[in-house]
Amino acid sequence: MSRFLKVLPILLLIMSGLYGDNPERERLFVKANSYYSSNQYSLALDLYEEIAASGTVSFDLYYNMGNSYYRMGQIGSAIRYWEKARRLEPRNSSVNHNLDIARLQITDKIVMPKAFLPFQIWWDMRDGLGTATSFRWSGYLLFIAVLLIIILSLFKPGPAVRKRLTPIIIAAFLGFVIFISLAVDSRRYNRTHQYGILLKKQIEVKSAPRNESNTLFMLHEGSKVRILNKSGTDWLEISYFDDKVGWIKSKDLGEI
Repeated sequence: MSRFLKVLPILLLIMSGLYGDNPERERLFVKANSYYSSNQYSLALDLYEEIAASGTVSFDLYYNMGNSYYRMGQIGSAIRYWEKARRLEPRNSSVNHNLDIARLQITDKIVMPKAFLPFQIWWDMRDGLGTATSFRWSGYLLFIAVLLIIILSLFKPGPAVRKRLTPIIIAAFLGFVIFISLAVDSRRYNRTHQYGILLKKQIEVKSAPRNESNTLFMLHEGSKVRILNKSGTDWLEISYFDDKVGWIKSKDLGEI
């Protein structure tokens, strides 16, 4: 992983057109990668952050930000930006590998039991195969394929042709239904489930959004929590694997 993290920005330099629509952002990205390659990670992050603040984000930007934070020893911020990158490209093997390595280094480790198999398969497909947009377009393409096959069968009459085309039409239609369902479920899940990564070495989770409230439990840098409620701008109600709920300071968490 160490060697790959070092070589990656050089590879990105030869990728064409990442910010081709904006020469200034392209220039900043190339310069940031140059800083990264020369081990000047703080300077690289300054430029990556400037690009992100402009509203232009991409997998490569988030991925490089995660790499930079990892090199600087900030495991929480590294996981945060790799998670952001993974949302854009869930099947990317590099970011998934980096996340697996980083999670081995955090303090809080809980292995959740597998859910009922059909549900687990569905959730794995939703979270690991693509985004809501990619699912939707895959569904549209399959629907178009169904229409084309039906039209083809009209121009090629005969029971033998229909017999061969029927299973193809059924399979394509089932694929259409599955992909559209995944798109709807993925979009719903992203709207109702907001997550963040803890950025502080050790965090006291409180019973209420006040400093003087009781400490319920401790969490540590790099842990992923679900955001349940925001109390103003200073406190967040969070849950850790659903069974642990409490309040933390907003500044101690980076939203994904």
